[in-house]
Amino acid sequence: MKDLNNILEKTLALFKRYGTRSVTMDDIAREMGMSKKTLYQEFTDKDDLINSVIDFDMEQSRVFLEQVHQSEFNAVQELFIFNRRMHSVYTLYSPTFYFDLKRYYPQVYQRWIENKRTRMYNVITENLRKGKQEGVYREEIDEHIIGRLHIARMEMLEGNDLIEAHERLSKEFIQEVFTYHLHGICNEQGLKLLTLERDSFKQQTM
Repeated sequence: MKDLNNILEKTLALFKRYGTRSVTMDDIAREMGMSKKTLYQEFTDKDDLINSVIDFDMEQSRVFLEQVHQSEFNAVQELFIFNRRMHSVYTLYSPTFYFDLKRYYPQVYQRWIENKRTRMYNVITENLRKGKQEGVYREEIDEHIIGRLHIARMEMLEGNDLIEAHERLSKEFIQEVFTYHLHGICNEQGLKLLTLERDSFKQQTM
């Protein structure tokens, strides 16, 4: 299983950088330092490999979220961690990856998108409920509306030619969207905590 995960991890890195269309089974075998015959012992064909890679990507995200939820972070700290993860992960995906997956593997793409939507919705609504319980988020906000609104906003940005991909994936842009979201959900106590966490976050990244 460890060797299989290694194949999936390195293949995912290739797909993120070059897209799924241009990366061949020969390229993957070469990257892994193995013969193509050995690669085909693990995967029936490229479609099988792509499905396995997407499953691997979704599982990595699930494990990360589970680790965060099991930690002792408060609601605002959680969002800082999610934001840091979003920047570090999303910047690795080239626009070609999304284009290729959507055009040439629509069923895989739809499954990946639906999983991402569900995961993001659960993260947002659970975080909002936690923040309310901790007294740092506004009590009157509807977490279900905010959850769907946030997903719609992120997907709108991905398909909007007004904001180019390199700008949308920049640290500055993601930070502004993140700050915008927090200022919309935090109460006075939450904004104080936001300031403390932001200063702490800046010191850690210096």
